[in-house]
Amino acid sequence: MGVLLGVVAGILLGVSDFTASRASRTISSVSVSRTNLAVSGLLAPLLLFVKPVEWTLRDFVLSALSGVVLSGGLVLLYRGYTVARMGIVAPVASVLLAAVPVLYDLAKGHTPSKVAACGMVLGLLALVFTTYERGGMGSIRLGLVLGVGAGLLFGIAFTLTSQTSDAAGLSPVMVQRLSGLAFLVMLQRVDKAPLLAIRAPARIWGIGSGVAGGIALGALKLGYIKGSAGPVSVAASQFAAAGVLLSVIFNKERLKPWQAIGIAASGVGVALMALG
Repeated sequence: MGVLLGVVAGILLGVSDFTASRASRTISSVSVSRTNLAVSGLLAPLLLFVKPVEWTLRDFVLSALSGVVLSGGLVLLYRGYTVARMGIVAPVASVLLAAVPVLYDLAKGHTPSKVAACGMVLGLLALVFTTYERGGMGSIRLGLVLGVGAGLLFGIAFTLTSQTSDAAGLSPVMVQRLSGLAFLVMLQRVDKAPLLAIRAPARIWGIGSGVAGGIALGALKLGYIKGSAGPVSVAASQFAAAGVLLSVIFNKERLKPWQAIGIAASGVGVALMALG
């Protein structure tokens, strides 16, 4: 059940990323990130009715830290979508998102199996295929850097979320979204971007991103309650495949053959990590 909820979270995160990438075409990625967090923050209290909640200071701190880290990842990811194709940025971020929880388990003394280790190696090799492009649109190098940064931050944020107690229910999602929003609002004096994406057409895409993202994080936390953090995180990291598929269908993007191989290899890599 936990992995299934992770898959649901991954699909919804893919939808959230796709709609955010559309919004980022006409407004700053920081504004899109704030809109995403604001909308999901408004919806998050509804998640408290899904499972009973017991508030503790530890869970609150972990959730708040997760929100700040996650908000930084969103900004980097959405910025990446404005400088490079989604097929470049999203797979890089997804593989690193999956790898961080595995490395955290390793640091705690949980040695990955041979299958999981093979999955990590395959995922890293897939980056070479996915990010290689002769010419093309946008900056491949900058897209790679932003994707790596976003993936690392997402992996840290998801690891922090997985460490909150089961008794906290889905309350970490609400704290996470609101703390992330508060952090980005404080940065407005520095970034000078509009506070929210309130003008069309970015508004509707930003709202859609927030709705899908909020539900996705609820499914993810519920997945952590029902299953182990590693496999659930790996399943959620499949958001790249969903986002790229939507981009190909609706944005009429074309992937090079080797990039398609890279995306497929990324999926196989994270699947092996889950099986391991």
